[in-house]
Amino acid sequence: MRLKFAVVILLQVLLLIGIVGYREYRVATGERILLQSAPVDPRDLFRGDYVTLAYDLSTIDLDRAGIRENLRRNDRIFAALEKAEDGTYRMASASGTVPPGGKFLKGRVTRVNEKAVRYQVTLRTDGAGDRTFEPRWFSFHEGERVILCLDRGGQVQASLREKEDARCRAGEAVAGTVTAVKKISFRQASVEYGIEHFFLEEGKGKAVERARNARDLRVEVALREDGRGLITGLYLDGRRIP
Repeated sequence: MRLKFAVVILLQVLLLIGIVGYREYRVATGERILLQSAPVDPRDLFRGDYVTLAYDLSTIDLDRAGIRENLRRNDRIFAALEKAEDGTYRMASASGTVPPGGKFLKGRVTRVNEKAVRYQVTLRTDGAGDRTFEPRWFSFHEGERVILCLDRGGQVQASLREKEDARCRAGEAVAGTVTAVKKISFRQASVEYGIEHFFLEEGKGKAVERARNARDLRVEVALREDGRGLITGLYLDGRRIP
């Protein structure tokens, strides 16, 4: 019995060593890149000792990407990456096959919405003429005064009715009058890449919890040539979270 018990313990130790060793191998062999995090439901952002993360490539417009085949849950999808001016990598295109060159992330389809909706909003801005935006949601109408809160990539993160106490918590604020609102239906896939959760040391997540979606949160990923990524760190407003 003692021998069997010792063998079981030894196997468990070897398994643990193997898991740790494989993780370190992936970190060592992967190229470090930065991804810009996208807004997450505040109720899901911080739970216990891990952070829930999302990116611009977490939801893919299949029509814009030119993906005609009917994707299903657990199908593979590949997001080709390009480097933005701020040093982060964004999705350049997506397909059901491995891109011929460059960096990419390999993901798994978790959900397909055949009747997703986005909005095309034209805003007569104060002093800058008409500008068009595509927020994920929009509840205002033509003629109303609004403030759009943009992230560093120019994407709308929040829409506010213009009033004295209306303020964007972060990013650029664009104020103006709504001149046109167009509702567009499209096919959308939700995708996971294995970089949606990051565990933190106990008590280290308070800064992230307070920041929520209001501040600049970037994710460092060790990216392998096969498209697999592993989170190696978080940066909040340019400072690494220890």
